Amino acid sequence: MADIGGRLIAYDEVTPPEPRGTVLLLGGLGGTRLTWRGQLRAFGHRYRTLAPDHRDSGESDPADADYTTAEQADDAAAFLRAVGAVPAQVLGLSMGGFVALHLALRHPALVRSLVLVGTSAGGARHVRPDAAGLEALRPDFSLPHGERALRSARLMMRPGFLDGSPGVARAIAQGAEYAPPTPESYARQFRSTRTHDVTGELGRLSVPTLVVHGTADPVVRFANGEHLAGAIPGAQLVAYPGVGHLPHLEYAPDFNRDVLAFFDRHA
Repeated sequence: MADIGGRLIAYDEVTPPEPRGTVLLLGGLGGTRLTWRGQLRAFGHRYRTLAPDHRDSGESDPADADYTTAEQADDAAAFLRAVGAVPAQVLGLSMGGFVALHLALRHPALVRSLVLVGTSAGGARHVRPDAAGLEALRPDFSLPHGERALRSARLMMRPGFLDGSPGVARAIAQGAEYAPPTPESYARQFRSTRTHDVTGELGRLSVPTLVVHGTADPVVRFANGEHLAGAIPGAQLVAYPGVGHLPHLEYAPDFNRDVLAFFDRHA
């Protein structure tokens, strides 16, 4: 646990004997730090790798009122300072990408590089989810936790992926049993995403940026990644053909290789 001014943030950490730097992993809507089990192992061989639960999720302190993605970015900044991990190379997935963008804009001295995965600048330029993506964002809280998580994951991922990847499906179902969201906490977190809009500020970003996006993402459509890569100065786009919203699971070996190569260039 890290204390960020009276609020506790739960996190996992993997650190090698001689880290090349620090990596911060920020997960998506409704998820927990278990999102990053594979990346903690892969990145933790070279970097001090940190995966926190956002406020109102996992084992971090719950919220008692609505908040914004900008405020979540301030949490991330306070967390990095609390654990002595600045500057960090920051990777954000989906909502975590919203938070990562605000972190880089609001606290630029804390961010060495930025990896934006399946995410968006928000605002009027945001391309909305397709029908499957919208359905994935409406979890059925009447279902058991594991079944609910698998239902959402199937809608987010490329068709048939989980049928051919029983280990991933099992990990998703088991991970969903850990500190699952309540309908209230999920609704607060979802409302935070509606406040996100950094479209007019992307030109101010001056950190090395990698945009990673699946071309078949039904939740945050590929056009959103193209917009980010085109609007952030010097940004690089890596597109995974036919991959959905969770490339760190659907395309894990390539994802880990590509992200590590980017981190190594900017360590």
